[in-house]
Amino acid sequence: MSGSLAAVLPLLTLVLAMVTVLLAVPPAPQGVASARLSSRAVDPVGPAPRRRSAPALAVATSVVVVATGTFAGGARGAVLAAALVVAAGTVTRVALAHAADGRARRAQADVARACGVLASYVRVGQVPADALVLVARDTPVLAEAAAVQQIGGDVPDALHARAARPGHGGLSDLARAWRVSSSTGAPMAPALEEVAAGLASDESLRSVVSAELSAPRSTGKVMAVLPLVGIGLGYLLGGRPLDWLVAGPLGWACLLLGLLLAAGGVLWIERLARAAAAGT
Repeated sequence: MSGSLAAVLPLLTLVLAMVTVLLAVPPAPQGVASARLSSRAVDPVGPAPRRRSAPALAVATSVVVVATGTFAGGARGAVLAAALVVAAGTVTRVALAHAADGRARRAQADVARACGVLASYVRVGQVPADALVLVARDTPVLAEAAAVQQIGGDVPDALHARAARPGHGGLSDLARAWRVSSSTGAPMAPALEEVAAGLASDESLRSVVSAELSAPRSTGKVMAVLPLVGIGLGYLLGGRPLDWLVAGPLGWACLLLGLLLAAGGVLWIERLARAAAAGT
């Protein structure tokens, strides 16, 4: 029984590693595709070179790592390599997600601040087109719209194109207010003030939600680390848990199962937290 299990473990570990890595690859943020299309229209350098898809690259990496472990150490090497893939994939997924969330939050704050400054300029009597150019000097989120306005282009279209990028959705409200005002002749100051107030309120709500979600996210990470604490306690009690985990098929199965459960728990908590944050 142990021999047959050891024979199929390399294949099982490869499959588990590939599935885990695929689950760990973060999905493309909503609006990225349209943002790329819009950026090609304004980028004088031209479109970026075609990149390999992240899932394919992740699967290829996991295959190489597990295959290398198999050749180097047989079934035991395959298990250890798969464990490395699962752990590294989970850490990478969480790190990439947090980095993307941080960039989106900074972009949202920049949009709210830019709209507030633009509304204040228009409120004191500045012509909206001139105010847009002035504000764009200090707020890059409006730079493309200001450049389009200076060459006689459509400002709302430029704002909508920028709004497709992660964290820039508030520019859609600004684009609608700009279009309504320019097409009807209505004063733009009240509309811009409403947009700025709404974005500021949304930013405050996001800050509260982010603070509330920090506790469950931290709890998930602590729960993922607890097995390491258990291993340390085992050594303190005179045992050799790591030796048992890497000694035979039963230990290998426990090692992989424990890692998969810990990784799944962390990724699931992160998914729930991001879904809750996206609802704001």
